[in-house]
Amino acid sequence: MPIGPRPGNRFCDGNPLSAAAEPLAGLIGRFLAYSGDQRRLSVHTLRAYGLTLDRFDDFLSTHLGGLVTGGRLATLTAADLRAFLALRRGEGLAAPSLARDVSALKGFFAWARRNEGLACDAIAALKAPKQPRRLPRAVTPADVRQLVDVVSDAAAQPWLAARDAAVLLLLYGAGLRIGEALSLTAAALPLGDVIAVTGKRAKTRQVPLLPQVRIAIMDYVEKCPFELVGDGPLFRGVKGGALDPGTVRRAVQAARAAMGLAASATPHALRHSFATHLLARGADLRQLQELLGHASLSSTQIYTKVDAAQLLDAWAAAHPRAE
Repeated sequence: MPIGPRPGNRFCDGNPLSAAAEPLAGLIGRFLAYSGDQRRLSVHTLRAYGLTLDRFDDFLSTHLGGLVTGGRLATLTAADLRAFLALRRGEGLAAPSLARDVSALKGFFAWARRNEGLACDAIAALKAPKQPRRLPRAVTPADVRQLVDVVSDAAAQPWLAARDAAVLLLLYGAGLRIGEALSLTAAALPLGDVIAVTGKRAKTRQVPLLPQVRIAIMDYVEKCPFELVGDGPLFRGVKGGALDPGTVRRAVQAARAAMGLAASATPHALRHSFATHLLARGADLRQLQELLGHASLSSTQIYTKVDAAQLLDAWAAAHPRAE
């Protein structure tokens, strides 16, 4: 299936179809287009939603018999919806993937009711499976420094070493997602005390730059063999194109293996470390939410649990009565 949103077909022999008569596939296409254009969901989310809804369409065609149109949505029961999830569970899907399927279905049915007048009351009974929320594991400041050094030392050329160090320090020193760091353009130059970062759903936030991070980026800029101007990517690959996140992930993977770090020491773990270490030093949750670009405070509050868990680990390891 296409990666991005797909246009729906609302015509039959040149005549417009009502939403109730439109095939489910067409409704799905227009929902994905809306989600991309209006809700600004990422390409990855759109792909996942599209795959889920296509499977749902295929399931209903077999389950109900024949082509499924918008009008059939109102006839669906909670048992029909649960049968689809049971099928997906039988295919080996874990709880997080099933929860994503439920999210895709709820989003689609909410859009169909609001925009097309197609109501399915049974969707309200559909619940995502409960799943334990795993706490992100932080990397210690000492390990971060060593990780940057090991990745830099492994680079084939000095400018690549400077680039990799700058990217990793942005993740840890500014709390950026890897996609946010690699989407920065040369328009950010010359650097100031803050940098504008475009995060999820195209929301822009201002993130302070530590002097060490700013110095690392400028070191890379001076050594980079490619012209860095305008809207071109700030971080370049060996052939001058935009740096691929896979390159960064592979470099970190090799470095953590050499250092004996856990598999949880990923580029994204550096962002977790940024948040955990700031909170441990008294950062305000609301301020941390702004720095991380979280839409909801509940996403940021998980770091209070991380900090508490680390305190308990330290107590268990050091307190004479912990046994």
